[in-house]
Amino acid sequence: MTSVRKRGLVSGWMTTHIISVEPQDALFDAVEKMAERAIRHVLVTEGDRLTGILSNRDLVRSTFRTPDRRLDLHGVTVSEVMTPKPITTTPDTTLAEAARLMVQHAINALPVVEGERPVGVLSSDDLLRALSVQELCPPLPQV
Repeated sequence: MTSVRKRGLVSGWMTTHIISVEPQDALFDAVEKMAERAIRHVLVTEGDRLTGILSNRDLVRSTFRTPDRRLDLHGVTVSEVMTPKPITTTPDTTLAEAARLMVQHAINALPVVEGERPVGVLSSDDLLRALSVQELCPPLPQV
Protein backbone atom coordinates (compact mmCIF):
# COMPACT_ATOMS: atom_id res chain seq x y z
CA MET A 1 0.00 0.00 0.00
CA THR A 2 1.50 3.35 -1.02
CA SER A 3 2.86 4.56 2.35
CA VAL A 4 -0.46 3.59 3.93
CA ARG A 5 -2.19 5.39 1.09
CA LYS A 6 -0.34 8.68 1.31
CA ARG A 7 -0.71 8.81 5.08
CA GLY A 8 -3.94 10.57 5.66
CA LEU A 9 -4.46 12.60 2.46
CA VAL A 10 -7.66 12.66 0.44
CA SER A 11 -5.71 11.64 -2.69
CA GLY A 12 -4.88 8.28 -1.16
CA TRP A 13 -8.47 7.33 -0.38
CA MET A 14 -10.76 9.10 -2.86
CA THR A 15 -12.61 7.27 -5.61
CA THR A 16 -11.12 8.36 -8.91
CA HIS A 17 -13.63 6.67 -11.21
CA ILE A 18 -16.05 9.57 -11.45
CA ILE A 19 -19.69 8.91 -12.31
CA SER A 20 -21.27 12.10 -13.58
CA VAL A 21 -24.39 13.49 -15.21
CA GLU A 22 -25.22 16.84 -16.76
CA PRO A 23 -27.68 19.38 -15.32
CA GLN A 24 -30.13 18.99 -18.23
CA ASP A 25 -30.24 15.18 -17.99
CA ALA A 26 -33.50 13.59 -16.94
CA LEU A 27 -33.46 12.65 -13.28
CA PHE A 28 -34.22 9.06 -14.33
CA ASP A 29 -30.82 8.80 -16.04
CA ALA A 30 -29.02 9.86 -12.86
CA VAL A 31 -31.04 7.54 -10.64
CA GLU A 32 -30.40 4.68 -13.06
CA LYS A 33 -26.63 5.27 -12.90
CA MET A 34 -26.76 5.38 -9.11
CA ALA A 35 -28.77 2.16 -8.92
CA GLU A 36 -26.65 0.26 -11.46
CA ARG A 37 -23.45 1.10 -9.59
CA ALA A 38 -24.90 0.93 -6.06
CA ILE A 39 -23.71 4.46 -5.27
CA ARG A 40 -25.34 7.27 -3.32
CA HIS A 41 -23.93 10.27 -5.20
CA VAL A 42 -23.18 11.41 -8.74
CA LEU A 43 -21.31 14.53 -9.70
CA VAL A 44 -23.04 17.04 -11.95
CA THR A 45 -20.73 18.50 -14.56
CA GLU A 46 -20.82 20.79 -17.56
CA GLY A 47 -17.86 19.84 -19.68
CA ASP A 48 -14.92 19.54 -17.27
CA ARG A 49 -16.48 21.86 -14.68
CA LEU A 50 -18.24 20.71 -11.50
CA THR A 51 -21.64 22.39 -11.14
CA GLY A 52 -23.27 20.27 -8.45
CA ILE A 53 -23.77 16.94 -6.77
CA LEU A 54 -26.85 14.75 -6.70
CA SER A 55 -27.34 12.47 -3.71
CA ASN A 56 -29.95 10.04 -2.53
CA ARG A 57 -30.80 12.65 0.12
CA ASP A 58 -31.56 15.19 -2.63
CA LEU A 59 -34.00 12.69 -4.16
CA VAL A 60 -35.81 12.12 -0.88
CA ARG A 61 -35.92 15.84 -0.09
CA SER A 62 -37.36 16.63 -3.54
CA THR A 63 -39.97 13.90 -3.25
CA PHE A 64 -41.30 15.44 -0.05
CA ARG A 65 -41.53 18.89 -1.67
CA THR A 66 -44.28 17.73 -4.04
CA PRO A 67 -47.90 17.74 -2.85
CA ASP A 68 -48.50 14.09 -3.77
CA ARG A 69 -45.06 12.94 -2.54
CA ARG A 70 -44.11 11.71 -6.02
CA LEU A 71 -41.19 12.69 -8.20
CA ASP A 72 -41.54 12.47 -11.99
CA LEU A 73 -38.17 10.95 -12.85
CA HIS A 74 -38.69 11.52 -16.58
CA GLY A 75 -40.15 15.02 -16.32
CA VAL A 76 -37.65 16.53 -13.88
CA THR A 77 -34.05 17.41 -14.72
CA VAL A 78 -31.01 16.85 -12.55
CA SER A 79 -30.59 20.63 -12.12
CA GLU A 80 -33.98 20.84 -10.40
CA VAL A 81 -32.97 18.40 -7.66
CA MET A 82 -29.16 18.60 -7.31
CA THR A 83 -27.22 20.53 -4.73
CA PRO A 84 -25.55 23.35 -6.68
CA LYS A 85 -22.10 24.64 -5.75
CA PRO A 86 -21.29 21.76 -3.41
CA ILE A 87 -18.69 21.87 -0.66
CA THR A 88 -15.49 20.49 -2.20
CA THR A 89 -12.01 19.43 -1.20
CA THR A 90 -8.67 18.92 -2.93
CA PRO A 91 -6.43 15.87 -3.26
CA ASP A 92 -3.85 17.29 -0.84
CA THR A 93 -6.36 17.97 1.95
CA THR A 94 -5.94 15.83 5.06
CA LEU A 95 -8.56 13.23 5.86
CA ALA A 96 -9.11 14.95 9.21
CA GLU A 97 -10.01 18.24 7.48
CA ALA A 98 -12.25 16.42 4.97
CA ALA A 99 -14.03 14.66 7.85
CA ARG A 100 -14.46 18.01 9.64
CA LEU A 101 -16.09 19.48 6.52
CA MET A 102 -18.45 16.52 6.20
CA VAL A 103 -19.52 16.75 9.84
CA GLN A 104 -19.81 20.56 9.78
CA HIS A 105 -22.03 20.53 6.68
CA ALA A 106 -23.85 17.24 7.43
CA ILE A 107 -22.84 15.66 4.10
CA ASN A 108 -21.62 12.20 3.15
CA ALA A 109 -19.52 12.98 0.08
CA LEU A 110 -17.05 15.61 -1.03
CA PRO A 111 -16.23 16.15 -4.68
CA VAL A 112 -12.45 16.34 -5.00
CA VAL A 113 -11.41 19.08 -7.40
CA GLU A 114 -8.37 20.65 -8.96
CA GLY A 115 -9.57 24.13 -9.85
CA GLU A 116 -13.14 23.52 -11.04
CA ARG A 117 -12.33 20.12 -12.56
CA PRO A 118 -13.47 17.08 -10.57
CA VAL A 119 -10.76 14.45 -10.06
CA GLY A 120 -12.52 12.22 -7.55
CA VAL A 121 -15.04 11.81 -4.76
CA LEU A 122 -14.38 11.18 -1.08
CA SER A 123 -17.30 9.50 0.67
CA SER A 124 -17.96 8.73 4.30
CA ASP A 125 -17.31 5.08 3.37
CA ASP A 126 -13.83 6.07 2.14
CA LEU A 127 -13.15 7.81 5.46
CA LEU A 128 -14.23 4.75 7.43
CA ARG A 129 -12.03 2.53 5.28
CA ALA A 130 -9.07 4.85 5.92
CA LEU A 131 -9.77 4.89 9.65
CA SER A 132 -9.95 1.11 9.83
CA VAL A 133 -6.65 0.64 8.00
CA GLN A 134 -4.86 3.34 9.94
CA GLU A 135 -6.05 1.81 13.21
CA LEU A 136 -4.57 -1.51 12.07
CA CYS A 137 -1.37 0.15 10.86
CA PRO A 138 -0.34 2.77 13.43
CA PRO A 139 1.84 5.65 12.25
CA LEU A 140 5.51 4.96 11.81
CA PRO A 141 7.74 6.31 14.57
CA GLN A 142 9.49 9.60 13.82
CA VAL A 143 13.19 9.14 13.05
